[in-house]
Amino acid sequence: MDERRVSRRKFIRLGAALGLGSVGASVVTACGGGGGYAGNEATATAAGASDTDGGNATGTGPKVGAGQAIAEESEVAANTAFPFTDAATGQPAVLVHLESGEFVAYSAVCTHQTCTVAYQPQAQKLACPCHGAVFDPAKGANVEVGPAPAPLPPIEVEVKGGEIVRV
Repeated sequence: MDERRVSRRKFIRLGAALGLGSVGASVVTACGGGGGYAGNEATATAAGASDTDGGNATGTGPKVGAGQAIAEESEVAANTAFPFTDAATGQPAVLVHLESGEFVAYSAVCTHQTCTVAYQPQAQKLACPCHGAVFDPAKGANVEVGPAPAPLPPIEVEVKGGEIVRV
């Protein structure tokens, strides 16, 4: 057996290099370079990218005020989301068509550090790509996984004549 000794200097340098690499990977992930919640590529579109994956990106879309239509019912398939901008706040928002058939809408601004959440159809959750917070749109956007301190603020909607209208 070949027994090699590592000098204290080499050991400290190796530890420092590994530590810096770990910090670098964390920064890249937090800034949107990582895979996000459950390794899903949809979180990469969360910060205002165009909708290219079945209505799962948020932070884009029409500016919608009270009494205005967000989308046609037929535009939002079950288990998908439709991004829009809340005219009252200028902030991104998201309309989710739950598998139950119900439509719900929430602010898409994470309650942790204001990153934009994205809908994850596989998990049927809204996830924040910055720090991994996960919200359940079927349960009032309650926090399922931290670090978010509170649910996403709800936006009242109703279906009228085939349109989902902001109340």
